[in-house]
Amino acid sequence: MELAIMHTSPTAALPLLLAFALHAAPAQGELARTFVSAATGNDANDCDRPTPCRTLQAAHDKTSDRGEIAVLDPGGYGAVNVTKSVSIVNDAAGEASILVAGGAPGLVINSGAESHVMLRGLTVQGTGLGDGAGLVFNSGFALSIADCAFHHHARDGISFAPNAGGIYDLSIAHTLLADNGNMGILIGGASAPTTIRAVLDHVEMLNNRADGMFVDGSYGPGTISVSAADSIAAGNGRDGFDVFTTIQAATSLTLLRSVAANNLGFGVDVEDSPKASLRFEHSTITGNGHSWVASGGAFLQSIGDNSIAGNGDGDPAPPMIARR
Repeated sequence: MELAIMHTSPTAALPLLLAFALHAAPAQGELARTFVSAATGNDANDCDRPTPCRTLQAAHDKTSDRGEIAVLDPGGYGAVNVTKSVSIVNDAAGEASILVAGGAPGLVINSGAESHVMLRGLTVQGTGLGDGAGLVFNSGFALSIADCAFHHHARDGISFAPNAGGIYDLSIAHTLLADNGNMGILIGGASAPTTIRAVLDHVEMLNNRADGMFVDGSYGPGTISVSAADSIAAGNGRDGFDVFTTIQAATSLTLLRSVAANNLGFGVDVEDSPKASLRFEHSTITGNGHSWVASGGAFLQSIGDNSIAGNGDGDPAPPMIARR
């Protein structure tokens, strides 16, 4: 039997090849890697290495989806509204600063549902005036932050509170959240079903006016799960670590080798629903107005190897669980 072989002429195949090429190519004028420079940058440039831009927003707008913005030298680079998957990276160029004035946040994440945003080596500095926050996460999928500082904002240092239901990942490492007018970091769900998976490592939440960390599951159904290792909440005006929910999201925080010290309220606080839980081990709670509290049916569990001493309430022993 002979097989029939179909032949496609080069002319017939040309539209198909063009369609693939157009789909794969970034938007006109966008680069996979762009650069910013306080010394030589100009936002009229294309943001390539020899011709960098001056601000992060200009570089963002000229960077293709899943691209990278690199900081070349120290300076102030302006606020940025992130609407795509992008990395903003400062690797030892000196301080790359975003100064927040008035009511505007320094960084806003308004990316698509599958986007990944990575920030490294940035200082987001507030003036303490207006109603601004360091970073506000509204939408996206994954946000990773490393080696950053969020300092002296009128509101939260970081507000990770999606405005729609979905699945969200947050990772923060080696980052400072200090002297902010509300929370050091707020992690909260949306009114629709929401899953948040957050991991913190070597994060310092210091001298914020309210809580160092506030995990809030009261807005809608879903699950919020936060783990923090080798982290510190100290000198805050309310609680060090606070987990809160009502009848909404199942909300949990696990602390490992972490410290809650010298906070005016509780070192650790879990409240208002059996759906709220806080577990800690190899951790220290000291110098706080009160050591710990679990209210409204919430669960607080100690692995039994924590140090709880020198708090204002006489250091009552927390509920214990056996090590498995």
